[in-house]
Amino acid sequence: MMTLMDAENRYGGVSRALHWLMAALLLLMLASEVWFEALEDSLSEHSLMAWHQSLGLALFGLMVFRGLWRWLNRSRLSPPEHWATMAKLGHFALYALMILMPLSGLATAVGEGDTVTFFGWTVFASGPEVEWLEDSGEDVHETLANLLWLMIGLHVAAALAHQYLLKDRELKRMA
Repeated sequence: MMTLMDAENRYGGVSRALHWLMAALLLLMLASEVWFEALEDSLSEHSLMAWHQSLGLALFGLMVFRGLWRWLNRSRLSPPEHWATMAKLGHFALYALMILMPLSGLATAVGEGDTVTFFGWTVFASGPEVEWLEDSGEDVHETLANLLWLMIGLHVAAALAHQYLLKDRELKRMA
């Protein structure tokens, strides 16, 4: 029987669902940059941006919920002692990036004077362009995206190292 809370030998259903849902959405978000460049001069770029914004805001909300959920489960799971510091730093970096990404995207959109929507609902109405905010937000957003790709790669590498080098069944705990 699947439990909601984390246990010593397995992550609970909520933690696993949040992990894999956010992983899938995050990869879609990062891949959408390729779609933006391919559709740069197309009319569908506007609908793609609305979709990108909606997923970004959804991920931000899930990240806040995940942080609260992790806080509730903070004493349940702990990595081996020698990995604890690296695991904490890695998770902190991933969480920070997943919070800062939508904020920098929001700064870019507001700086462009664009309307920001969440699945059709207006979150921020369009306004005047603020060039410095747009430029800064865009630069930060792109840098954070590159760092996020790096952190995802390190996260996957660490998970595989746990499974196949350390043989501590870490992947099984999240599967």
